Amino acid sequence: MKREAKRAPRVPAPAPPPAPMELPAAGHAAVLGAAFVALMAWTWGTWPDVLVDFGRELYIPWQITEGKRLYLDLAWFNGPLSPYWNALMFSLFGVGLRTLVLVNAVLFAVILVLLHSLLRSIGSRTSATIACLLVMATCGFGQLVGIGNYNYIAPYSHEITHGLLLGLASLLVLQRWSGGVREPLAAGILVGLCFLTKPEMFLAALAASVVMIVLRRIGAAGAGLFALGLVLPVLIAAGLLGQGALGAWPALFATDVAANPFYRIGSGLDAPGANLSKMIWWAAATVGLLLPAFLLGLTTRSPRRPRVSAAIAFAIMAVIVAVLYTRIPWTLAARPWPLLCLGALVAAFLWRPRGAAAVGFAVFSLGLLGKMLLNARLFHYGFVLAMPALALLTVAMYDWIPRWIAHRGGTAAVARAGLLPVMLAFALAHLTATSGQLAAKREQVGAGSDAFKADGRGQAVNAALDWIAAQPGRPTVLVLPEGVTINYLARSENPTPFVNFMPPELMLFGEARMLEALESRPPDVVVITHKATHEYGFPWFGRSYARGLGTWLEKNYRLVQIFGDPPLQPTSRFGIAVLVRNAEQP
Repeated sequence: MKREAKRAPRVPAPAPPPAPMELPAAGHAAVLGAAFVALMAWTWGTWPDVLVDFGRELYIPWQITEGKRLYLDLAWFNGPLSPYWNALMFSLFGVGLRTLVLVNAVLFAVILVLLHSLLRSIGSRTSATIACLLVMATCGFGQLVGIGNYNYIAPYSHEITHGLLLGLASLLVLQRWSGGVREPLAAGILVGLCFLTKPEMFLAALAASVVMIVLRRIGAAGAGLFALGLVLPVLIAAGLLGQGALGAWPALFATDVAANPFYRIGSGLDAPGANLSKMIWWAAATVGLLLPAFLLGLTTRSPRRPRVSAAIAFAIMAVIVAVLYTRIPWTLAARPWPLLCLGALVAAFLWRPRGAAAVGFAVFSLGLLGKMLLNARLFHYGFVLAMPALALLTVAMYDWIPRWIAHRGGTAAVARAGLLPVMLAFALAHLTATSGQLAAKREQVGAGSDAFKADGRGQAVNAALDWIAAQPGRPTVLVLPEGVTINYLARSENPTPFVNFMPPELMLFGEARMLEALESRPPDVVVITHKATHEYGFPWFGRSYARGLGTWLEKNYRLVQIFGDPPLQPTSRFGIAVLVRNAEQP
């Protein structure tokens, strides 16, 4: 008999690491829904600013429902989509702030659904949920600066939130392309509608969509259908509104608005070298803060008790964050995001097979950051322009880097656990900033479906509204230099097409046109609100800019009432002056 060869004893294969705990889809939806409801309830009625910007978002669609025409009877510098959409909502559900609040809440929920779906295509469901929670906590409902309007419920410009929704929808449609013709055509229509909002929203959506078409190899026929869909909304709008369909595009090339100090500072172009240095410093600081979590994950090799190891990592990072929390200006943490998003874009190019969706979303994120490339921030315009970057970087930190760590023999769960204290501190800092701003909003302005809370300026606004209401008939009212909220709340028409008389509007429309409109239809009442405009390089209305308008007012109107401090004075805190036409004027 042949002797059997001895076989080497079998070495059992190492057990695979346990899969991370994952909630079912319904659990994720429940968490997101609960956060949405809680944040909306907490901030209820505090979203708009009492005078700045948002009054325009109420007044213009109300006037459209009264029969006025955009670009002809109403001076407008953005695309036509948002004013007519809001006018339609007023026609269907009634004119009132509450109508826009509820409609915008639904649209924000749609944005979150689109965002979550896109993020799931480039990461895990958990990272998508965390990203959406951070979006809600930092920029969804809150107020990070003294002026309201920088949230999704009462945005300073509906074009920016509507454009974001359309851009996300176009990316999701292209991501779900399966060889048919409907997706490229639908994506083109969505981007074409985005053209009717604001240029920065359109450019970001177009660039990301083109990248998706190329990377997904949709082909010449699909690209042609996309182009057809893109031009259809623009052609229809041009047929109905003429040149107005071009929105802000003519002003970008025909005026010096973009060169104004306000916009140069906002983009960081006022001091590019210094701002680039700040961006690099912030990038290094961000990497330094996150590095311990990633090193803990990389050096923890196949732990027998992964949950214990993850808990230890969480505790270590929690201590680090607690020590540094008050020293970190969390609301400035978006400074390096253009550089970090560029790194995510490079990583997405190297990532297969999901590279197309990741690259497209990274291009979209970088495109939106372009308006504030050297001064990126999550507050102010950043509540929309930096939001996709926040979501992208959340997925990159929570999914992509831990996955790379796992491929190097480390433990992804440990790295993820170490990241959580940083993310929690980031959210807490923004919620705390919002809480401080909301605490100042104690004055109710408006009534019924128009009621909301305002800061101390609301007292003078209420007094002015009471004065207007006490006048016989319904006087026409002009508010200078800004504050068309008063017109809307008083339901008093501004007899001119112009709703704002700040430096950018004078550059866009020209003081001569404004003065001609006033002379042809002088208002019964002029309301002067206190507004310093130093950030535009012209401190005071009527003196450093709009001198012709100021002279015309002095000649034709007389002061009858002041509520609060005299407006447009360097020593004033806030006040409103009411002027009426001289008796001898026709």
